[in-house]
Amino acid sequence: MKTMKYRLLWCFLLLLPGNATGAESGLIQTIPVERTRIYRTKATFLYHFAQFSLWPDKAFEGAETPLRLCLLGKNPFGEALEQLKGKTVHNRPLEIRHLPAGASAQGCHIVFIGAMPTQMLQAALAQLRHQPVLTIGEGEDFLRQGGIVRLVEEGNRVHFEINVTAARRAGLQLSARLLRLARIYEEKR
Repeated sequence: MKTMKYRLLWCFLLLLPGNATGAESGLIQTIPVERTRIYRTKATFLYHFAQFSLWPDKAFEGAETPLRLCLLGKNPFGEALEQLKGKTVHNRPLEIRHLPAGASAQGCHIVFIGAMPTQMLQAALAQLRHQPVLTIGEGEDFLRQGGIVRLVEEGNRVHFEINVTAARRAGLQLSARLLRLARIYEEKR
């Protein structure tokens, strides 16, 4: 009987978080695996947003200029953006850049703004306010602060909201197909 108790105790200890054996067995990795799947989905969304958006000619230095997708601040995607390497959008190669929080996003066409303090977010959006840049974020107040696209998780699904006022202000044309799939947000005047 004593041996059975020790075996049960040993099995229980193997399942506790932080135990190397439990982690190796995959029992503790379910949350990171789910986050990876969600951010792969979000990376696919970023690519499709690029495909269904048009920038004014002045947004590019020339015909060969790549479409630049920049991540400003914390990068929640991990390796999920690797699936976009080598892709093209509107006959332009897609280039991915990682920028630290507070850095200038000059030359970027799409800017995903990662988690950052409210004041830094406001400053980043103010810098991009009248630029032909598609801003994308996840924060609850992102659209209210002037962002264009907000990615929203509900359960294990991802959907998106679009601030059409901010898109017009940026001089971007968003496809009617994209707008039909979105929840529309309009800034109050």
